[in-house]
Amino acid sequence: MAERLCVSERRTKILEHLALKKISTYSELAETFNVSVNTISRDIDYLSRTAPIYTKQGNNGGVYILPEYRSYKNYLTKKEENCLCGLMKKADEEEKHILNAIIIKFSMCGS
Repeated sequence: MAERLCVSERRTKILEHLALKKISTYSELAETFNVSVNTISRDIDYLSRTAPIYTKQGNNGGVYILPEYRSYKNYLTKKEENCLCGLMKKADEEEKHILNAIIIKFSMCGS
């Protein structure tokens, strides 16, 4: 990420990055967002107050986000969910299983 982001944009992007990868390091985040490790440390401290982010030191250390965390952008709209449910009526058993898994994974209420 070559461009410099404002603080709120960077923190939003850090959350998105962690939501996708589930783990990172201070160094990797600093390089990705073109800021210092100290800046990332402050960002993680701030974000951990409102998001399920935690850090571990040593082997397997890094910055983690709880696996169940999803940003608002990862949810299906009601229209999308209804469309998938409609497709399930026409699907074979394997396709029904796949469509159901997608609905569960991305529905607003998780079911």
